[in-house]
Amino acid sequence: MTTAPIVLWQMQPLWGLPNASPFCMKVETWLRMAELRYETRAIAGPPKSKSSKVPYIERPDGSLIYDSSCILETLAREHSVSLDGHLSASDRALGLLLQRTLEESLYFLVVHDRWVDDQNWPRTARDYFGDFPWPIRTLVVPIVRRKIVAAALGQGVSRLPEGQRVARGKADVRAIAQLLGDQPYFFGKPSSYDAIAYAFLANVLWAPYDNPVKDELHAQANLVAYCDRMKSAYYADWKAAGTITAST
Repeated sequence: MTTAPIVLWQMQPLWGLPNASPFCMKVETWLRMAELRYETRAIAGPPKSKSSKVPYIERPDGSLIYDSSCILETLAREHSVSLDGHLSASDRALGLLLQRTLEESLYFLVVHDRWVDDQNWPRTARDYFGDFPWPIRTLVVPIVRRKIVAAALGQGVSRLPEGQRVARGKADVRAIAQLLGDQPYFFGKPSSYDAIAYAFLANVLWAPYDNPVKDELHAQANLVAYCDRMKSAYYADWKAAGTITAST
C-alpha cells in the first residue's frame, strides 16, 4: 500500500529558486535531504495555518503543522529521520547560533530589501502575487505588506541607517563563511543545518535584488561553492510542482 505524500503548502517557485521564502525552501530542502515523499502546493490566498503564514504541511490524515522548525522536528520524530545523528554537542550549539544568525538577523535584511524598500517593493508585489486573484492583490496584499514592514521595524534592522544595516549584513555573511571554512557542508557531513543555511543563503545569492550584502556573499568563494554543491546534491532533478521522492 502506497503511503500518501506529505503536502507542503508554500509560495510558488520564483526566480529559479524552489521558493522565494527562505522558510519554505528550508522545509523543502530538508524533505529532500530526508528522502521523504512530498508534494508541493502553492497558496493562492491567505494561508490556512493557525499562524497565517507559510510554510505549513498537510499530513495524510488532514492535520496541519506550521512553523518551519516545528515541521522539521515533528517529521523527524514521526518518520525516524536522523540527519543530525553525527553532530556533537558543540556542533549542535554552533548550529543553533548559525540558525539564529540566518533566521533572526540575515533574514530581516532580505525582508527589508523586498518589502520595506519602496524601490524594490513593486517587483516583490508583482513576482510574489502576480498570479493571485485580483481582489486579493488589491485588498489583501497591502495589508500583508503593512504587517511585514511592522515586523521588520519591530525587529529593528529596518530602523538602522543604510550604512549600519549593510555593515551588519556583511558581518553576518563573513561569520557564516568563517564557520563553513573549507568544509563541504557545515559540520563536515550534511545535516539539518545545511537545509537552513542553503535556503537562506540561496535567497540572497540568487534573488534578483542588487545590494552590498549580496555582493559580500558573492565575494565569499566557499559560500558560493557551498550553494552550488547543495543545489547539485539535492535539486538536480528539481521540478516546479508535483510529487517528489528525493534520491541521493
